[in-house]
Amino acid sequence: MANTSLIFIIVAAVAIVVQMVILAAIYLSMKESSARMEKLFARLEERYTPLLTTAQTILTDAQPKLSEITTNLAETSALIRAHVAQVGEATGEIAERARLQAARLDDLVTNAVERIEETTSVLQNTVINPIRRIQAIIQAVSAGVGFLRSVRNRHRGNANFNEADDEEMFI
Repeated sequence: MANTSLIFIIVAAVAIVVQMVILAAIYLSMKESSARMEKLFARLEERYTPLLTTAQTILTDAQPKLSEITTNLAETSALIRAHVAQVGEATGEIAERARLQAARLDDLVTNAVERIEETTSVLQNTVINPIRRIQAIIQAVSAGVGFLRSVRNRHRGNANFNEADDEEMFI
């Protein structure tokens, strides 16, 4: 058993030495990588520090201008909204007035048509109908006078009285 323990101790010692070598290699690799990273970071810092400084200066200078632009934009937006609201109100008012005028015009036309119809009816009843009656009376008187003339012509001895003269009376 002493041999087994000795073998076990030797295997454990070899494993620890191998682990130490691996850890030393990892340490050296990390140290080398860290040195490269520091050099890379130093180069990046050298190159981009002036750029970042310039960008910082530009942003610092532009901050008041950007604030003023934002303020102006907000004021302009508010003014545009107010004007749009006024235009909307004016448009609504114009549309309402147009509706009212259209209703008034419709009433005017309706009243005019009714008055024309009433006037036509009054003219029909007071002028045209009496004129037709007078015209009928005149035709009747004319027919009566024509009949009397024909009768008088017959009494005077007009021998040419025939059926044609009789028909003229009825026409």
